Amino acid sequence: MTDAEVVEMYNQILDSQWALLQQWDKTVVEEPPGEKQIDYHENADQWVPRGDLLRCIIDDGGPNGEVIIHVDDQELSLAEFGRLLSVHAGWGMRIAFVPEEFVTENPTVKVRKPQRRKGRVKW
Repeated sequence: MTDAEVVEMYNQILDSQWALLQQWDKTVVEEPPGEKQIDYHENADQWVPRGDLLRCIIDDGGPNGEVIIHVDDQELSLAEFGRLLSVHAGWGMRIAFVPEEFVTENPTVKVRKPQRRKGRVKW
């Protein structure tokens, strides 16, 4: 292929990606509570999300206080969770931190600068 052909093919790929993006209706699929949110794929040796939204619990009970991410009944290390996220490489994500008891609910989102909370530890 010539350089011009490579550039033309690359531009066609970008145009196709843009067209798909414009068609996206901004709907994400969430597995219902009680259903599996992730599947293990043995051939890839990694966990993969079943939908587009994950309900997770953060724990610091790993070795040396390492963070563990709980998805359903699975405990994922940061490395395993990172591999799970890699299937969406090139996408973005928004993370809302809520108390564990409210992880199945959609919180109200306010766009503003965070306010300092009283009694919050300063680092």
